[in-house]
Amino acid sequence: MTAVRVYISGMGIISSLGKGISKTGAAIQKSLTGIRPLTLFSIASNQPLPVGEAADLIENDDLPRTHQLARLAAKQAMADSQEAPDAVVMGVTTGGMLTTENLLKKKTGDPKLYQFHATGSVAEDIARRYRCTGPALTVSTACSSGAAALKIALEMLRSGSVKRVLTGGADSLCRLTYYGFNALQLIDPEGARPLDSNRRGMSVGEGAAMLLLVADEPDHAVAEVLGAGLSCDAYHPATPHPRGQGALAAMQAAIEDAGISVGDIDYINLHGTGTRDNDISEAAAINTLFSPPKPLMSSVKGAFGHSLAAAGAIEAVVCAISISNSLVPATVGCRHPDPDL
Repeated sequence: MTAVRVYISGMGIISSLGKGISKTGAAIQKSLTGIRPLTLFSIASNQPLPVGEAADLIENDDLPRTHQLARLAAKQAMADSQEAPDAVVMGVTTGGMLTTENLLKKKTGDPKLYQFHATGSVAEDIARRYRCTGPALTVSTACSSGAAALKIALEMLRSGSVKRVLTGGADSLCRLTYYGFNALQLIDPEGARPLDSNRRGMSVGEGAAMLLLVADEPDHAVAEVLGAGLSCDAYHPATPHPRGQGALAAMQAAIEDAGISVGDIDYINLHGTGTRDNDISEAAAINTLFSPPKPLMSSVKGAFGHSLAAAGAIEAVVCAISISNSLVPATVGCRHPDPDL
C-alpha cells in the first residue's frame, strides 16, 4: 500500500438490471435478473438466446450503442463534480461494432460514418465530453478490460501525475459477440447459472460502469480503493488455466498491493461466468489462496449477464454498493450448487 490514498468520489452504472446506483442496488437486494431473450437486432432463428440487454438508452443514430452506454454511466459518476478529470481510462472491446455491422449490412461506404468504429473512440468521446485535456487511454484485454482500467487509473493517481481519473468500462451487444460466443458453444440456452451443477455456459450482456477516482479524500467518499492486482498466464485464448494460476497471481498481487492479509477479506466477487472451465479454474485458485473458513463469495453474472469489457467495472460498482449497504449479492441462477467446486 502506498502513501497516496485513492477514493471513489462518484460512480455510475447502466446494465440489464437498470440505470443508476439506486435502481441497481434495489435489483441486487431483490436478487432480480436482467437476462431475457435478445430483442436488440433480428436474427435468423425464431428462438433468440437469453442475453443481458440494457434498456432506457437514448436512441441516437449518430452515436454507437457502446458510446451511449458509456455516456450514461459517466454522467452519473460526474454528477457532483465541477472539475474536469485529469485523465480518462476505459476498458472496451466492441467499440462501435454494432453500428459498423449495420452499416456493412447496408453496404454503406462513406468513411465518415465509421468514425466511431475504433475501440479507442469511446474513451476519446468521454474525454471530449468532460473537457479532459490529459490522457484518454483504452484497455482492451477482453473480459479483464474494465478491471485493468481501474488498476491503471489507481497507479496514475499514486504516481502523483494526476489527481482525478474517470475510469471504467463499456461494451454493447452486437452480432460479433452474440454469434461468436455461441459458435464457441459457451452460451447456456436457459441463461447463465454460475456455480450450478447443471450450468452450460454464459449469457452475453452489455452495459457500462464509470468511477471517478480521486487522490484527495472527498467530503462524501463512496469507498477507498486499497489495492489491485494484474496477471497474465497466457494459457489459452478462450480457456483459463485449470488450476487458476492467473487468477491466483492476480488475487495475491491485489492483497499485497493493498497491504492487507488474506484473513482481511470478507467477500469475493467471482468472475463466475457460468462456463464449466471458468468455475473449476476459479474455485481452484480460491481453494489454494484461502483456508477454511473461506470468505463469502458469489457471482452476479446470472443477474447482469457477462458484459465483457464492462464486467470488471460493473462489478467494482456492485462491490461498492455491497459495502455501502452491508449486503452480499446472490448468485442468481444457481439452484443446485456444484459440490465439486
